Amino acid sequence: MTSRRPCHVFVVLLITTLAASGFVNIPQVAAASSDFGRLVTIPVKVVLVGFDETQIDAGYLAWSGSDKNLPDTITNLDLISGNTTGVVFRPQYSISFASSSFKDSFVGYLSSIEKKTRGKNPWFGQWQLDEDNPDYYVSVPMAINYVVYDANSVEEWLWSHGSDVGGYPEDGWTIIVAYLPELPSISWMDVQAFKRTNGEELPKTKPHYYGISHTDADLGYKSRYRDLMNAWGGHHRMWFVDLSAGPVFHSEYEDLPLQVAIGDNNIDITRGFGKSWLTEYVADYVWQATLNFVAPSFVYYPQYVPNYQVDVFILDDRSSDEKQKVPIEKTVNKDMITSALQDLVPYSKVTVNLNYLEISDDLRELIKSNTKFTDSWLYGSVFGSPQRYEVVDLRPIYKYVLDNIGLLDPNHRLTEDTMTIPVFAFAFSGEAYFTYAYKWDIGKVDWETGALLGIALNECVFVSLNQWEFTRGEQVDPRQPGKGDGFTQTIIHEVGHEFGLMHPHQYGNIGDFVYSAMGYFTDDYEFGVADKDGLQRAHVDQLYLKTLELLAQMDGSAAAQDAANKVREKLAQADSAYVKMEYASAIPLALEAYALAKQSAQTPATTQTHVTTQPGYEPSVTKDQSLLYLVAGLAVGLVIAVVVFVVMRRRGAHGKESSATRTHAVAARCCVSCGNEIMSQSLFCEHCGAKQT
Repeated sequence: MTSRRPCHVFVVLLITTLAASGFVNIPQVAAASSDFGRLVTIPVKVVLVGFDETQIDAGYLAWSGSDKNLPDTITNLDLISGNTTGVVFRPQYSISFASSSFKDSFVGYLSSIEKKTRGKNPWFGQWQLDEDNPDYYVSVPMAINYVVYDANSVEEWLWSHGSDVGGYPEDGWTIIVAYLPELPSISWMDVQAFKRTNGEELPKTKPHYYGISHTDADLGYKSRYRDLMNAWGGHHRMWFVDLSAGPVFHSEYEDLPLQVAIGDNNIDITRGFGKSWLTEYVADYVWQATLNFVAPSFVYYPQYVPNYQVDVFILDDRSSDEKQKVPIEKTVNKDMITSALQDLVPYSKVTVNLNYLEISDDLRELIKSNTKFTDSWLYGSVFGSPQRYEVVDLRPIYKYVLDNIGLLDPNHRLTEDTMTIPVFAFAFSGEAYFTYAYKWDIGKVDWETGALLGIALNECVFVSLNQWEFTRGEQVDPRQPGKGDGFTQTIIHEVGHEFGLMHPHQYGNIGDFVYSAMGYFTDDYEFGVADKDGLQRAHVDQLYLKTLELLAQMDGSAAAQDAANKVREKLAQADSAYVKMEYASAIPLALEAYALAKQSAQTPATTQTHVTTQPGYEPSVTKDQSLLYLVAGLAVGLVIAVVVFVVMRRRGAHGKESSATRTHAVAARCCVSCGNEIMSQSLFCEHCGAKQT
């Protein structure tokens, strides 16, 4: 199967309001009231390899603030609702130039593990007339010579040689930006010649890449093109990008090799404009890595509970022959799903229930009546992206599931103790997939299959695979007989969204070049350091801020103050682990503090707003400061979110979409205990913690 590239940029901002049902609404509970907030400092060390002071202005690179080179404050957001988590991050950048001896040692190591190869590369695509339809042209990947370095080995080499560049921060992140044209690298002249001749003139120079391999754990399909990256990281708090590597098809033009961009723009990088241009160029990579990995926001509010229950329902709508060829039981691995999620939240209990549901006659008829074949002339001729497969309109199925949720998942619940996440995974016949349409547009698509494989909605997850996916190896070139893709990785990815995790490519496509189940490119079965840090840190922050609210409600009696001191002592212990980025260890301590405060808190006549500064932190944000950060953060954060969703969203290698449509119908109500207005659908008051009836 050839990959199809759009001739024109066509972006639709999907803004659809989903009506909230009476079923499980994951609450949009603010982590704290506007009286409280957290200001968290995170060290970020930037190591420049292959650059010197004549090319990069370190002071200008570190110039941070609104509309400057790097972000100086990052308001932590729930991107779908636009609410904050109550936390503002303050990156503290340090810039260092690696020595020439370090660079030489690194280049020498890369040369020692270099693998010369020849293979098809989607970036080097030649436009050819579509054999199936003369109205269409398709981009056919051409075979080129290139070299590749094992990405995991390179990551470990860089991590183990941290002392050679002054060490890496134990309580922060390291971003390594390298420029290594000494390695085999594509030239600007070769890129120009290839594009000018529509692939007739193949490159004489060899590009270099970093590679991984991925084999589907369910059905054994080996993913193609995974040795064509220019960046990697995620096993440690470190990410590196090689600006001389590529070009990479996963980010076709935004991340061209530096030498290509320099040649195309006639840049002299040693002085004047060229030095500023290059400094800004490098800063943009640091900017996106900071937002993607160091201080990521969330798709949905990252709700902490001690028990997560994931109910997976497999619904097989294939023909009897298809079922016999690929038994449905082989397409999903419950143990791998459980292991990945339990590793993400080791302080909570994760239970995965796997069920195989019979499709009722009315649901089967609903699927049939909402299925159509896609063969749009506009997609094929205007956008150069012909799509020829069946689509099942998700929205009627979504409504059916919500209307019948009591029958489909009778154990669903959301309490202070347990959150249930239902997953409905459909196996369709042939090459049929769910789609979430907006007007006539059938939605964002997978680069290889042209489909939506999964979507994390407000109340549940939907996944759609089919017989084509289960036998994908027989449909591609070169063939992989008897191999295919199963449900496991997509389910892990989508449930990660329900926990709150966003894509690592939210702020730049090559963010996918990282070890993470949340990307589109690598299809990992486990969550990376950035995923774990982000979610676990948010859970600590959530408990911490709730505890501060309860502290503020305590009266001035000696008993209350004694209890408050014990609470602060536990918070200080949690802080001690937090500042070392030992978030999983901080959770039990924060829970103890919250439990103590909840036992001791009383509803005062007037709420106190003063909060004692906790060790290891700058002073807690006051009410005025909190409002200032809230307004400024939302203004900047929402602008960024809109830009990202419109310009860069979901152009990836596995169509695992998180919904950009998750909203909540929230009606104001008053707490039955303290009388304060509650702006969420939580079962518990965010002011006093009282359970609502």
